[in-house]
Amino acid sequence: MRRVVVTGMGGVTAFGASWPEIESRLRGTRNAVRYMPDWERFTDLNSKLAAPIDSFEPPPHWTRKQLRGMGRVAQLAVRSAELALLDAALLNDPILHKGAMGVACGSSVGSTPAVCEFAEMLFRGSSSKLNANSYVRMMPHTTAANIGVFFGLTGRVVPTSSACTSGSHAIGYGAETIRNGMQDLMIVGSRGQSRSRRLLMGSLSTGLVAGAPCPVLVVRGTRRASPKVGSPAP
Repeated sequence: MRRVVVTGMGGVTAFGASWPEIESRLRGTRNAVRYMPDWERFTDLNSKLAAPIDSFEPPPHWTRKQLRGMGRVAQLAVRSAELALLDAALLNDPILHKGAMGVACGSSVGSTPAVCEFAEMLFRGSSSKLNANSYVRMMPHTTAANIGVFFGLTGRVVPTSSACTSGSHAIGYGAETIRNGMQDLMIVGSRGQSRSRRLLMGSLSTGLVAGAPCPVLVVRGTRRASPKVGSPAP
C-alpha cells in the first residue's frame, strides 16, 4: 500500500481564512466565541454562545451559475477546497479533470434556509419558495457534490454524514482511497454552517482529526508529490 501525505490545507473559520490571520488570533489569545442575543427567542436553549463566521462572502470570481446550487454550507466547503488546492499548487491543474483526483467531504445536513423551505412545504403545503436547486442546497452530500462539480473532478465522490465525525470519516476514507490505489489525489474535510446550523446540529467543523488547523485538506500518494508543493507532511 502507498504512503499518503498532506500537501495542501485551507479553511474558512471564525478566526479568518488564512494561517497568518488564524495564528495572530491564537497567539493574541483572542476568542471568537460570543454571546448570540438573537438566540434568546429559543426559551429552552441553555447555551447561547457561538463562534459565527460573519464576514464570509462568495469570491467575486464565482459565477451565478456556479452559485445557484450552493447554500452557505456548500459555499464554505468549496471555498475551503479552493484554498487547499491553491496551497497545494493544484488549482486549475489539468490533473483535476483526468480522473486522478476525488473528493471525500462531510456534513450532516445542508443549508438551513433550504431545509426551512422544505419544512414550509411539509407543514403549510406551500412550495412557493422551492426551485430546482433547493434540494441540492439542502442535501447532506451538498459539500462533496458541489466540490466535485465546481472543480470538474471526475474521480470518486465520497460523501460522509456522521455528525461531528463527518470530517474524520472523510479524511479516513480519502487516505484509504489513495492507499489502496483507487485515486492518486483526494480533497478531504468537512464543513458546517454557523449561527442556526450550529444551534441545531453542533459544530461540524470540529469533525476534523485532532490538531488539524483547517476544514479541508488535499492528500495524495507520494508518487504524486511534487517539488512545487514543498516537502509533504507525514
